[in-house]
Amino acid sequence: MIGETSEEKQFIATTNIFVNTFSYILNKQNAVGFHFGKGFTDINEDNIEKGETIFLGVNYTYTLDCLQCDSIFILPLLGRGNTVYTTIDGSTYTYSRLDIYLIGGYRWYFENDLSVQLGMGPSSVNASKKSENLKSNKGYGNDVEDRVKKRRFEPINHTPFLFIGYTF
Repeated sequence: MIGETSEEKQFIATTNIFVNTFSYILNKQNAVGFHFGKGFTDINEDNIEKGETIFLGVNYTYTLDCLQCDSIFILPLLGRGNTVYTTIDGSTYTYSRLDIYLIGGYRWYFENDLSVQLGMGPSSVNASKKSENLKSNKGYGNDVEDRVKKRRFEPINHTPFLFIGYTF
């Protein structure tokens, strides 16, 4: 049957190049695991050129039907990391962050144990400045601080989650 399997699988690995997850299947509907990654963002607004984030965290997956079939899923993620913002004058601002995401979406499961997950939801990022390396005194740090404050809570995260997975 397309979209379902009867074999017992133990693990799920997913990726979207920037974020990687590895989860242990607890039962038909639940899995726990960890995620890690490194993301780059070309910002090019408010005197900020780019941001680079490195992160690591834990995740839990719940599906309404099953992990090894087509199903709606809920995926809470909790993680820690650092973001380095670079402004147009070459200054860098490093922020330590605690991230909480609650992703909801749909998971398509195929006979070859591959899956595609698409979801989105709210996020909260609590970030605090760790360091700064100033190249000028133009005050671009205020622009970075404003951006960090705007991203503190987003009812719908600005980036949808799209993952390719393999269950084994």
